[in-house]
Amino acid sequence: MFVKKLTRKLLVLGALALFVLAAAGCGGNDKADAPKDAANGKLNIAINATFPPFEAVKEGTHDYVGIDIDIARYIGKKLGKDVTFTDMKFASLVPTLQSGRADMIVSAISPTDERKQVLAFSEPYYYPMKAIICLKNAGYDSFDKLQGKKAGASMGTTYVQDLKDAGGIDVVELDNTPLVVQDILNGRLAAGLFDAAQAAVFVSQNDKLEMHTLNLPIVYADTFAIALPKDSKDVEKINGILKEMQTNGEMHKILVKHLGETATKQYEDAVAKLDIVKK
Repeated sequence: MFVKKLTRKLLVLGALALFVLAAAGCGGNDKADAPKDAANGKLNIAINATFPPFEAVKEGTHDYVGIDIDIARYIGKKLGKDVTFTDMKFASLVPTLQSGRADMIVSAISPTDERKQVLAFSEPYYYPMKAIICLKNAGYDSFDKLQGKKAGASMGTTYVQDLKDAGGIDVVELDNTPLVVQDILNGRLAAGLFDAAQAAVFVSQNDKLEMHTLNLPIVYADTFAIALPKDSKDVEKINGILKEMQTNGEMHKILVKHLGETATKQYEDAVAKLDIVKK
């Protein structure tokens, strides 16, 4: 039952690497000015609602939920605009914004060099990290502690390579992340390596598991930021709102809502140590 439940809710997470690596896309003219809807008090946000806990469709409804959804709504509130969301394939996000059919992208999109050629980006609002999941009280909080152990990750992901690069770990590749979790629970694996936000979802659904966020280097192109039309005049305004969310506790509240207290504390403690944040 556990695997079926997780598979139904989180199957799309196994394709995360494919989504993030999708081409930025071309076509259409850059539009520095906001579309007509924005001028009329509406803010059209482009999303790809297949990546909980950042954006997803609430089970049994047509409502969008997630970290990015709440951030977008807060931005809309500060701008005095009604927020609407347009769901699409991840690869369609950039051309949609370029064509003027959306005002911004708030969808766990990273400011890669390729995308920065055609879009403008805010400062980062989230720093994706990696985490080890293991049985509660096992204490596998580093690659060193997995030496001589069997650890798994979803086939074809960078997490498999990370485990191999660590050396001394018996690396197992499985078809999807729910299967990795199941093999941890049944004792076939000592641990698994995941995206930290995804790990928080798994751990919140099973009290036999614990997670440990790893303190690994992160560069700007790995972060999540808000994308706007090229040469947009609103970048600094959005940066100001994001900074406000950090200082007034709103961002913390959103993270706790979707990740839980423990995972949020681990994340925030790890972020405070990042060189990219200290600059």
